[in-house]
This record gives sequence, structure tokens and C-alpha cells, in this order.
Amino acid sequence: MGKRRALTVVVAVLAGLALLLAFHWRPDIPVEKLLEEYAGENSRFVEIDGMKVHYRDEGSGEPVVLLHGVLSSLHTWDGWTAELQRERRVIRLDLPGFGLTGPGTEPQINLDYYVEFMAKFLDALGLERVTMAGNSMGGGITWLFAARYPERVDKIVLLDAAGFLTADDNLNLFKLAGSPVLKPLVRYCTPRYLVSVFARQVYGDPGRLEADTITRYYRLLRREGNRDVLTSFGNLAASLSVADVQEALASIEVPTLIIWGDKDRWIPVEHAHLFHQNIPGSDLKIYEGAGHVPMEEIPQETVADVIAFLNR
Repeated sequence: MGKRRALTVVVAVLAGLALLLAFHWRPDIPVEKLLEEYAGENSRFVEIDGMKVHYRDEGSGEPVVLLHGVLSSLHTWDGWTAELQRERRVIRLDLPGFGLTGPGTEPQINLDYYVEFMAKFLDALGLERVTMAGNSMGGGITWLFAARYPERVDKIVLLDAAGFLTADDNLNLFKLAGSPVLKPLVRYCTPRYLVSVFARQVYGDPGRLEADTITRYYRLLRREGNRDVLTSFGNLAASLSVADVQEALASIEVPTLIIWGDKDRWIPVEHAHLFHQNIPGSDLKIYEGAGHVPMEEIPQETVADVIAFLNR
């Protein structure tokens, strides 16, 4: 009887998984299809390490490079770009593993990889020195790039930046996504409603989130290869020790503006104060009611403060 019950449980579990796959299976979307939808008239491509990196280069003047976070794309900076390009050259890109760029060639994805990638990207565009702004993972890349390549950075802006997260912190989501049990499900079972749940989490006020924005997140996640990268991010948060982070931040000498939403559910606002304490002479601006992506949620308010900072 025991064996029969065990067999019944196994069959029920397998049947449940089969139903889950059947109802939630979402195939990859060919990049050619997504190019029609999300490559605008200002889109350009540059080949780096075998990848065709998607970026946009708009406006003129001193260059500002904008770096998005995990699960995002260069579109997160639309609101900022509309204002910044009036007086600056604005360069934003889809980082490897995201947006139209797709997966990179390195199996281990961490901040070190992206910092070296950014050095190659700037070289490819002939940019010797830039202002850099980054959100979440992009913020982590920004401060680490400023610490390792101080001669290439004028100013930096950190928005809800990664850095003080640990392996036991909020990004456990990505550890779960890469687990042997859940990895196949995450790779193929990403229905739109699930993406909507996570998108709403990064807004302080989900009412500000537009349906088209959710659709964009959803469709670009399904770009060929992007979900493979998603399941490999389990060690991102713990790729540097707190001591390493503090040492790197203490070495940053360029003017730094730290921006944070006080309703950030992914990286708590307490981390804003840690960055402020560890980066000498940094400025801190916290936005009431905003979440993890303040440049996307409240673009007009945040970009006005950034322009004032850049023009000081």
C-alpha cells in the first residue's frame, strides 16, 4: 500500500508539472521580431566579444552613459533621455543578457564581468571619459567602474544601486531561479502575469506602471537567451564582500549623487545611507513614495535633480 501511495504522489506531481508547463510555457522570441518592435530610429549596434550590443546615442555635448538593472533594458531611461539630450550626449545600452543585446559569452555573470565589458564598450565608441549613471545592477557596475577606472569617469549617479546586498538578502529570487528544480520552469514558464507581479514590485506606486511597460519587460525577457542569463544570477549579490565594497567606495573621488526611492522593496533605503557614508563627499536624495526604479517611475522629478547636479 505504501508503494502504491508513493507512486500515486509521484504521478500526481508529474501531472501537476505537466499542466504547469502546458499552461505557462512561453517560447523564446526571435531577436528579429523584437527588433521590429523595440529598435527605434536612434538604435545602433556595435560588436563586442561576439555580441551585437544594442545602444542609442542621442543629443550632443558632454557624454552621459546610462546603465539599467536586472530584467530591464535601455528603455527604462526614456524619460531621462528626453530631457538630458537637450544639453548632453546621452548613451544608453542593453547590457549583455538583457534587451535586444542578448546573452554574453561569459558563463559567470557578475559585476566584474560587466565592468570590463563597459571598458570595452567605451573603447568601441571612442569615449575616453564620461559621466555614468546606473540603476540597481547598473548602479553596482557604475561605482565599481569608477573605482577601477577613475581616469575615465567625471561624475557618477547611483540609483537604488547594488553593492551591500548579501547572499541572504533580497535577491534570493535569483538564487531560487537558478536552483536545479526551478531553473527549467523559470527558463520556459514566464507568463505575462508573473512578469507583471515583479514589475509592480519595483514601483513604489504600482498605479504609475503602464500596461505597455509590462509588455515590454515581458517580451524582452523572452528574447532568445535572456532567460538563460536570468537563471545564472544567483551569485551576483555576493560577488564582492562588504569589505571589498567599502574599500572600493572609499576610493571614489569624483562627484557622486545617490538617488533612492524610500519604498524600494528590492534594495532597502537603508543601503542609500551606507553608500552615502562610504563615498567621500557624496550627495544623497531620497524620493518619498518611489520604488526601485525612480528614473522610470518619476522621471521628471529625478532628472531635474540630476541635471542640477551635473551642471554644478
